[in-house]
Amino acid sequence: MSNTQDQREQKLEAMLQSRRVEPVSPDLAERIVRKAQHLPQNQTVPLTQWVRGLFTEFHLPRPAYVLVSTLIFGFVVGFTIPQYTTTADDADLIPVQSFLYADEDLL
Repeated sequence: MSNTQDQREQKLEAMLQSRRVEPVSPDLAERIVRKAQHLPQNQTVPLTQWVRGLFTEFHLPRPAYVLVSTLIFGFVVGFTIPQYTTTADDADLIPVQSFLYADEDLL
């Protein structure tokens, strides 16, 4: 098994040695420097500037849209949560929403 592996390595080595290598262009370093000058460089940003930049990235919609969407979300959550969910441990507890319903017996 190692014999076939050695042969494969020798064959690979021979192929690598026989390949043609392209000469490097003489202005390669100059092109790299020119390209690097146009790229923005990473810099450390203080926390306050980072938070300010974060808030400028996220533009909030108009306050009326936020209020309406919050109210709609509240109604959807309110109507999807079951009103009376009791277990054996809290069967005698009064539900939180019980003050919303007119019950003359409690008064």
